[in-house]
Amino acid sequence: MSLLVKASREGQTIARVTPDSAGWKHVGFAAYRLDAGDVLHLYDADRENCIVVLTGTVSIEAADEHWRSIGSRDSVFEDAAPYAVYVPPKLVAIVRVDREAQVGVASAPAKGVYPPRRIHALRR
Repeated sequence: MSLLVKASREGQTIARVTPDSAGWKHVGFAAYRLDAGDVLHLYDADRENCIVVLTGTVSIEAADEHWRSIGSRDSVFEDAAPYAVYVPPKLVAIVRVDREAQVGVASAPAKGVYPPRRIHALRR
């Protein structure tokens, strides 16, 4: 088994690793490149998702929660923490791109006992 995953040079999906494709039991990950105006719908019946705004600016909706224009980095190498949103299973998350963005989505099995929320980064 190889843990090397090559990025796609074109299209929205940069890379995707599922527990099945990696031979893992729990964690999954996907990364997306999105243009301004793009909309990404995320849904998983049995898995929680953590949406991380790697670069750019997006607005995210999940249930009755709305986070507008989050994300400020132009590069993942900037000395600034990324913005992130937690979404429990069985909820649709809608990511609307305000400014060209790269978004990472980590997932894991969950029961869905916590509500969606923005994760505030600790400042250095």
